[in-house]
Amino acid sequence: MADVFLGVDFSGGSGPWREHVRDPTVWVAEAHRSADELGLVSLRPVQDLRGPGNGFDRLVKLLRGGTYSAAALDAPFSIPSKHLPKGGHRALLKLIGEAPCPKDRPFPRGTELIAIAERVCPKASIKPLRRCEEYWTGRKVNTRSTLWYKPRGGAPFASACLALIARTERPCWPWNQNADGFLVEAFPAAQLRHWNLPYQGYGGPSGALVRSGLVAELRKRIRVPQSLDKLMRQSPDALDSVIAIFAAVAAKSGSVAVAAEGGEEGWIAVHE
Repeated sequence: MADVFLGVDFSGGSGPWREHVRDPTVWVAEAHRSADELGLVSLRPVQDLRGPGNGFDRLVKLLRGGTYSAAALDAPFSIPSKHLPKGGHRALLKLIGEAPCPKDRPFPRGTELIAIAERVCPKASIKPLRRCEEYWTGRKVNTRSTLWYKPRGGAPFASACLALIARTERPCWPWNQNADGFLVEAFPAAQLRHWNLPYQGYGGPSGALVRSGLVAELRKRIRVPQSLDKLMRQSPDALDSVIAIFAAVAAKSGSVAVAAEGGEEGWIAVHE
């Protein structure tokens, strides 16, 4: 029986999750591994997932079902440890799950997450980082602080992701990985950096040539149907969802390149 892996590109904004969008930016990739061969089988925006409601609700339904080996999300799973409430990550999920959601989005704002964190401990810097984010910052990868909400802030992403995890009620790596259907934190830029491939400058029309080169490199690691190859070349977000798959594979197979050391902060899974 084939292992099923999912990769999800993510957003902390409300617009990309709406039921109808002109240019989708939140994508879900699915790959199957059989006889040690990994093959991409589908690549679609969240709006094309089955079920009623917006894309966020549809993704929650898909992940809650747990009919996959591992699913990787390109978003932060936790916050710096000194800002975690008593009870750690599980307590943080509960607080975000109970936090109010504005009418325009199905998850709390990033400012709500920051308020929760600062009730535990005031920020000592403007953009505090987790250990895993410090690790990749030290390798020249641009990371987002989960406690910063202004331009290039990670708080909206973290708040949305934590709300998703709370609603799916699925186990998360590295805290729990003993059963199928667990969630994993991915970071496509870190994955590309580890592979010594271009890890920035592949977005938008100007990045088309770089995307083309990345797709060619990915095809050495995963079998890609021609129709899905085209989607990856057209959309950097679709491409990121496919790259995220490798975080799920790494966590499931024990082939994580950098050992998890973050404790309750969580860790970014990167494939060897």
